[in-house]
Amino acid sequence: MMGRCLAIAVLVLATAAPARADQDPCACSPNRPGFFRQDALTGLWGGRREAMRDAGFTALLTYAGEVFTSSNLAKQATVAGLGVLALDADLSKLVSDHLGLAHVTGLGIHGDGLSDQLMDIYGVSNNVAPNGVRLFEAWLEQPVKMVTVRAGLLAADQEFILAKHGTALLNATFGIISQLPVNVPGPVYPVATPGVSVRAELPHALVRGAIYDGDQENNHGIPTGLGDDAFMIGEVELEETLKLGGWHHTDHRNGVYAIADRQFDRYVGGFTRVGYSPGQAVELYIDTGLRIGPGPLRERDFASVGLAFARTDVGAQTAIEATYQLQLGWMTIQPDFQLLLLRERTAAVLATRVVIVL
Repeated sequence: MMGRCLAIAVLVLATAAPARADQDPCACSPNRPGFFRQDALTGLWGGRREAMRDAGFTALLTYAGEVFTSSNLAKQATVAGLGVLALDADLSKLVSDHLGLAHVTGLGIHGDGLSDQLMDIYGVSNNVAPNGVRLFEAWLEQPVKMVTVRAGLLAADQEFILAKHGTALLNATFGIISQLPVNVPGPVYPVATPGVSVRAELPHALVRGAIYDGDQENNHGIPTGLGDDAFMIGEVELEETLKLGGWHHTDHRNGVYAIADRQFDRYVGGFTRVGYSPGQAVELYIDTGLRIGPGPLRERDFASVGLAFARTDVGAQTAIEATYQLQLGWMTIQPDFQLLLLRERTAAVLATRVVIVL
C-alpha cells in the first residue's frame, strides 16, 4: 500500500512545471506560512507603511472571522475568529549588512469549532484553537553562506510537510498533515516551542532540519520550562517539486512522508502527500488536491478542491473540500464546503470565512 501511494506522488511530480514563491497570495489563514496581502484597510499611512518596509520593518495586522455550520450536530453552528499581529525586522537594513531577520507573531483567538462534536482527526477550520491571547513564534534567523539558522520559539508547521497548492483550503489537514499533531504533541499552531532549524540551499535541492522541545510547557505561549523529550524532523526538497522527510519524537516514535507539489500550467497547480507512521494512532495518511488561480474567472481569485484519507486505530476517515476565495483588495470572502466520511457518521459542513488586513 505504501509503495502504491509513493508511486502516485511521483506520477503527479512528473507531469508539470515548477512554481515557487516566498509569499503566497492565496494562503487562506493568517496562521499559514506565506500569508500575504498587499492591500490594507488602513491604507499606506500617507506613505509611511512603504517607508517602514524599505527601512527594513514590516507589521501585518489581520483578523479572520468565520462561521461553520453542520445540520448533523446538536450545536449546528459555531462562530470563531483569529487576530494575528506579525512583526518582521530585516536586521541587515536596520543594524548591519551581516545580520539576518527577526520575527514575532502574536495571536488572539476566540470562538469554537465543530471538530469536538464531529470527532474527526482533521479539524474543519485551520484557525480554531483554545481561546486566549498568546505569543506564537519569536525567532532570529541568520544566514551563514549557503546555510541559514533559525532559533527561538518555532512551530514545525511553519516550515515542514507543507504543500503550497493546498494553502487555499480551510481544513487544517491541508496545512501540515493531521497525522503529525495527532501522533506527536506539537509543536504546531497555536503552540511553538524552543528550537533550532537549519536550511541549506544547494544548486538542485533544499535541505531542512530542526530540533524542538518535545513538550509544551508554556503560559500564553511563553515557555515556562524545558521538557524531558525532543522532537526532530528533516526534509529534502528536490528541484522545487518533490519533498522527502521524516520525524522522530523521543516519546512518540517515528514517521516518514513524501510530497509532490507542482504548477501544471498558468492557472492550475496540484499536490499529493503521503505519510506513514507504523503502529501509531494515525498510521497512514494521504491527501491530494488542485488549486486554480489567480484567474481565470477573476484576476485575483482562487478556487481549490482537496481530498484527505487517514487510516486510524479506530477506523478510516475521509475529508473532501471545495472552496473559493473572492479577493477584494484588503478583504477576502471565502465560502467553503466540506464532506466528512467518518466511522460514526457522514457530515456535511458549510462555512464562510472573511479575512481583513488592517
